Amino acid sequence: MFSAEMVTGNRGAGWPVKHSGANRSERLYMSNVTRDSRKPAGRPAGPAAREVAFVLNHPGAESVYLCGDFNEWFPAGLPMISRAEGHLWEKRLLLRPGRYEYKFIVDGVWMHNPDAGQNVPNAFGSMNSVVEVRP
Repeated sequence: MFSAEMVTGNRGAGWPVKHSGANRSERLYMSNVTRDSRKPAGRPAGPAAREVAFVLNHPGAESVYLCGDFNEWFPAGLPMISRAEGHLWEKRLLLRPGRYEYKFIVDGVWMHNPDAGQNVPNAFGSMNSVVEVRP
């Protein structure tokens, strides 16, 4: 036997829910599936992301990675690409407007960008570079 009831609030926002003796976890799972399937498609509202080029001049480096606020400081997440016969390293990212701190990891050694417009002290006694992305 099925019964239908209107669910209000965050759980179903007025959608009828049928119960057929299913256990509580199944009902919760299905209400989450219904709620998740009604999320609007597309990108979240807000300022558009802009392309930002991170460049490091470091001749002789074998591997360079970029990490910072934009990737939760994950050291191996953003490998940089070698340009100009290994002298320049580059990585381009799409970032929303805001202030981001970052560092490079050159052959396993963390370093700030010596060419950055701004470098600030961090909690570890070294420097982080700063990039500001404007709308």
